[in-house]
Amino acid sequence: MINKVAEYLSREGFYFYEKSFRKFSEDIYIFVVKKANEKSIGLLTQGDFTLSSPYFTERKYLKEIGYYLNLYPLTYENFVILKDKFSIAPSPCNKKVSFGMGDRLGLVTAAHIRAVENYDVFPVLAQQSPRELMKTHRSFKEAILKAILGVLEEGYTGKFGADADHIKDENYLMEAIDAGYTMYTLDLSDMLVKLSDYTESQLKEKAEKLNITSKRIIERFKGKKFVMPTKEAFTVSEEELYKSALTYEKAMDFVEKVYGILKDKVKNFDLEISIDEGDKDTTVEDHIFVAEYLHEKGIDFWSLAPKFPGEFQKAIDYIGDVDKFAVELKKHQFLSREFGGYKLSLHSGSDKFSIYKVFSEITEGEFHIKTSGTSWLQAVNLIFEKDKELFKELYQIALYNLEESKKAYKVLIDKKDFPENINLEDSQIVSKPEIKQLFHISYGVLLEERKKQIFEVLNKYEEEHYEFVRKNIENHFKEIFSK
Repeated sequence: MINKVAEYLSREGFYFYEKSFRKFSEDIYIFVVKKANEKSIGLLTQGDFTLSSPYFTERKYLKEIGYYLNLYPLTYENFVILKDKFSIAPSPCNKKVSFGMGDRLGLVTAAHIRAVENYDVFPVLAQQSPRELMKTHRSFKEAILKAILGVLEEGYTGKFGADADHIKDENYLMEAIDAGYTMYTLDLSDMLVKLSDYTESQLKEKAEKLNITSKRIIERFKGKKFVMPTKEAFTVSEEELYKSALTYEKAMDFVEKVYGILKDKVKNFDLEISIDEGDKDTTVEDHIFVAEYLHEKGIDFWSLAPKFPGEFQKAIDYIGDVDKFAVELKKHQFLSREFGGYKLSLHSGSDKFSIYKVFSEITEGEFHIKTSGTSWLQAVNLIFEKDKELFKELYQIALYNLEESKKAYKVLIDKKDFPENINLEDSQIVSKPEIKQLFHISYGVLLEERKKQIFEVLNKYEEEHYEFVRKNIENHFKEIFSK
């Protein structure tokens, strides 16, 4: 049957993705095709099941196999039909290890799926933040549609997630809910109170005005000694608990509001609390206050992302003392088990190869890791290999706009670190940390100015692009699951 369908579509000018061919029911098959770099979903039916905006005005009857054929765009309307009839949709996590894979271009979900094939990992395939969506001129709906298209293209039948990342306001939250996301990462960074902005007397006055929940947590945990299974111990500081309450109490109101909206509008979801974007490392007191405050309010969160010691800069390995990282991670892991068994989440997890093993071991193989720009960088690597003149143009655009791009990301690179004319003969140039960081943060302006040319190369060398991405993500898993 596949051969007959492929032959017919080839005559019509379509490339047929064989792995996508899937039986939905006794009289319905689905598949994915591509023509002029546009992908469509195809249906073979014997009944009257159809989608909207058909390619052929009348369904084509393939007499040799006894089925009608038509092709359709994967619009949101068509996605809803498929979701309701065949349950093709993201779901909450059902595994110990989950891994977020941002796809800024909407081109490589198939490669992400290939990377997880040999690992017991729950893939979060649609992971986008409002910042990324603004820079790429996409919406939450567009991002989820590209992920679904990749799922269909690869013939993937396992479960997968969709993460509305870095949610800071209600407007983006509602957009993600409307799009059908199943994971919501609340970024509290803009709501934290900066204690250094206040005098001692002002802080004392604020401490007296803390709400009853905050005061109850402070009273319950001040001076409390915790002994971990390793026999290492730590004692909770009353002063630090007050600082935690003053810093986070306002942000807890936002979490409570969002949780109420989610419980009202989404049947099942994973909630992640991100406190990793602040100015200081997350203390045990911070962790205790946030976790227990949410529990007191009846908020069931799935994971917590603390700010660990060291630097988690974009596109490069961990910068810092791995032993110190491990010491603090053990405390946070202990608290996560002591207070309800939620996961710890590692943000800016792209290419942090030196800490994956210790992170996996200390969390006992139950955690979430987020990556994002690492897949975009594989597109840059492919362009360097296939079209050096385009790469040179992208480099010059990125360098010219560096200061503007740096406003949205924490990196240490400076314009003086880069030559005006890059050496295209140096095969290792794309592996240099400063080059990786430059391209990582510059995707917005590069897509603004050269999207057509970028996509032409990536579509022309689609399989090579997939392989670059698959290898990169699998390199992460090799370290995470190393013994």
